[in-house]
Amino acid sequence: MALQLPGERRRPGLVEALFATAAVLGLCVLGCATPTSTRRLPASVFRASRFDTHGARHPSHRARADESAALVERTLHQAGLRFGTDGSVRALWGYMRTSHEMVAPAEALPGDVLFFDTQGTGPVVDCADHAGLVESVDEDGRLGFVEARDGRVRHSFVDPARPALRRGEHAQILNSFLRPKRITDPPEARYFAGEMLCGVGRVRH
Repeated sequence: MALQLPGERRRPGLVEALFATAAVLGLCVLGCATPTSTRRLPASVFRASRFDTHGARHPSHRARADESAALVERTLHQAGLRFGTDGSVRALWGYMRTSHEMVAPAEALPGDVLFFDTQGTGPVVDCADHAGLVESVDEDGRLGFVEARDGRVRHSFVDPARPALRRGEHAQILNSFLRPKRITDPPEARYFAGEMLCGVGRVRH
């Protein structure tokens, strides 16, 4: 091997070049050199993920509310309606009020949209931060509805005529819990779906 003079760079030999090539090929096999694929979500999902820090509630509450709006909007879109919102329950509430009709809870029918105030801590109901779809109506007026909450699709109940009762005479559930009890809750806090129901929207055909 020739003696290398000061300041002179030695050219890489054949062994070094082969080693470098093998290292690059190894990375390619492992996938490090290949761009990863991204699953594209609907634009409304990205809009719903935005959080306004000016006077908005806790982000976890916003996320919970928006998943219920997403379920309702997806169902309405599948039924043929074409509309767009920012993905929030409040925007869905505004759309139903201005473009369709509001009905009394006692007149609710399957397919109607239910709106709730799940904060349930103020003396006056502040509509709306949660939504669901009526699935069934019992003879006594109890409504079965489907909702998305805490990452799950749930089948729940609300009884507009008996909003403060958890169970009926035969132990059937009249009103589902829509929020847990907390030590910091004020005395007027509400927990049952009937106490939080604040509007029923019906699609105009």
